[in-house]
Amino acid sequence: MNRNLLIILMAALMSGSLNVYAQTVGIEYTSELQTNFKGDNNYVNLLRLNAELPLSDKVRLRASTISSAKSNPESIANDIQTFSNIEIDNLALGLSIAAIEWDIDEHNSILAGVHHVNEDCFASDVTSLFTNSSCGIYPTLSSNYPIANYPVASLGIHFKHDDEHFGFVAALYNGVGYNHFWGRENAFRFCPNSDGIFTITQGEYKYRGSHYFLGACLHYGELDDIEGKKTRTSLWTYAEQKVSNTLTLIGGYSHAFHSSSYCRDFAGIGGKLDIGKAELGLFSDYAHFNDADEWATELTCKFPLTEHTYLQPTIHFISQESNQRIIGLLRFGIEY
Repeated sequence: MNRNLLIILMAALMSGSLNVYAQTVGIEYTSELQTNFKGDNNYVNLLRLNAELPLSDKVRLRASTISSAKSNPESIANDIQTFSNIEIDNLALGLSIAAIEWDIDEHNSILAGVHHVNEDCFASDVTSLFTNSSCGIYPTLSSNYPIANYPVASLGIHFKHDDEHFGFVAALYNGVGYNHFWGRENAFRFCPNSDGIFTITQGEYKYRGSHYFLGACLHYGELDDIEGKKTRTSLWTYAEQKVSNTLTLIGGYSHAFHSSSYCRDFAGIGGKLDIGKAELGLFSDYAHFNDADEWATELTCKFPLTEHTYLQPTIHFISQESNQRIIGLLRFGIEY
């Protein structure tokens, strides 16, 4: 091939003028001011970079990284469920996705590589409005297993089916999640003998704008030195009931069956109301832990500022027996 023609083709690929093989990139930046109204404040930042490079009309390479920084290393709430789903220890660079995805046909796909368990499960347009981490993955999973839950990821294989009325997800992961690129704690590690394995399945039914989910997971591995390697399971169900064009009610429940689980039960109920371009959300939940029972209620409102930016003030009411806290946060986001 003529050298000049090759240069022109490569430039076209990089610029996106060849649509079939044009890569896409995206950026998500979230900045959050937190206060407990008692003099303690925190400033949290999260940057996510996304890239997708088609290798053919059905195969693509996907990659996402996260970076985070906060002004106060300690939580201002000391809650168990974590009122802010972006608050983590300072992280220069970590992986969310580094995988190859293959579209088998119009409704089925397989992804193999590094992945979060909550990239495709525990995520919807309704739950993504809320800032409480329990509106994503339930604590009956996140608090019980050292799995690939944000901010860590792990190597695995992920199957997804999605059609007009039914959805199904099945995945197998390394039993422990990591966020390093090298060494023993690298995200590309797959060692069932030492880390165990984690499997997850979730079914979805869609009808007239409503969504109903039922899922289960199994973790096999050693979580402490006393019990040794054990098989542990959790079950959850979740529903989004569309009441009108502007109102959706939500509810969920999850139970961990293993007797030594740190979190045994979780239940939550709430709703989302669209007011013009703004979204108003209310969610209240209960989680039973071995050393505490925690109630958490969130009232949030998301206002779009431009096509790519938004502002989201939120109030959290958190209660553990005789200890009650009120947390306020103001979140600003950019999504391209």
